[in-house]
Amino acid sequence: MGMDSVNELRMQAPASSRMPVRHKLSLSHVKLSPYAYEVERETIAWMEVSGLIPDERYLESVSNMAVWGYAGFSHPFAKNEELLLYSKYITLWLLWDDVVVERATDLSAILHGLANAFRWDSGTWHEKDPYLRAWRSIVEGYKGLGVSPDYLHRLNRKMGTWVKTVACENQSVCSAGVVNPWSHLRRRLVTIGVIPTAQLLDLDVGDVDCVPVARRVVMAASAVVAIVNELVSVEKDADRVNLVALVQNRHQCDVESAYDRVVGMCRTELAKLSALVDALPAGLQGWGRLMLHMAEGFSYWHFVCPRYDRKRITCQIPSTCQKPPALVERALPAVLSP
Repeated sequence: MGMDSVNELRMQAPASSRMPVRHKLSLSHVKLSPYAYEVERETIAWMEVSGLIPDERYLESVSNMAVWGYAGFSHPFAKNEELLLYSKYITLWLLWDDVVVERATDLSAILHGLANAFRWDSGTWHEKDPYLRAWRSIVEGYKGLGVSPDYLHRLNRKMGTWVKTVACENQSVCSAGVVNPWSHLRRRLVTIGVIPTAQLLDLDVGDVDCVPVARRVVMAASAVVAIVNELVSVEKDADRVNLVALVQNRHQCDVESAYDRVVGMCRTELAKLSALVDALPAGLQGWGRLMLHMAEGFSYWHFVCPRYDRKRITCQIPSTCQKPPALVERALPAVLSP
């Protein structure tokens, strides 16, 4: 995945204490899908019909996810039908993580339910949990798009690994003990969710897990998104473990110096991701470009999403990139029954 740059950080000299209060990150592969806002409306309507938005509190939570950018920036070249299914997948996943996985006490029940939802054989399936029913609906959607049994098996395996790793993370992120920043980041490479998402970008690309350079692309993309998430979550994660605070503790420096170090790590991983994509075999170049846009698209989404705090950092994209409309207060989708 390209952890060399992360490991090398241990040997670098302390950063200068004279650095700007605000930091900047530049992205060059950012594009918004023309279907972004339509897909957001349809995704939230589907979630309401599926019983996942029972009241205004849930509606506000989902609306604050900025679904239009979450899906529209991370998969900008998808056709309408595929983008809608992808949007349902990642939005359900985010809500499921917030509401179910982070609070779960029975990991085996979650894994069993997920395995049932992702199985190829439809069979007779009576499930009361609305989240598992929604997962099954998405699986049926991907089957309708022509994915293979092996495709679903691989996706289920990756989702299972994600659940197990999140469970481990939840047991330690609030710990008073000192966590090694590099161990924390390595775990975040899994819990950030890029590994399963990489499989959703091109349904015909085959098993990229069998290609070492493609696996490195996935892990570099995971590093980019994970580090950006840590950068915009310093205040949000005040009661949890955060990479900036861990780097600050490790190097005994002020928070701005630590923040600058982590921004530098992100820039290094962005450059590495681009180089790795360039090194892909010809048959994977198209998928690689999708990965670049996914990693930078998810990163840019953090800068338009109300979930995150961006007091310390701004993001710049070239004027040639397709920027979203001016951010204005938008009415919540009218999907709830009176």
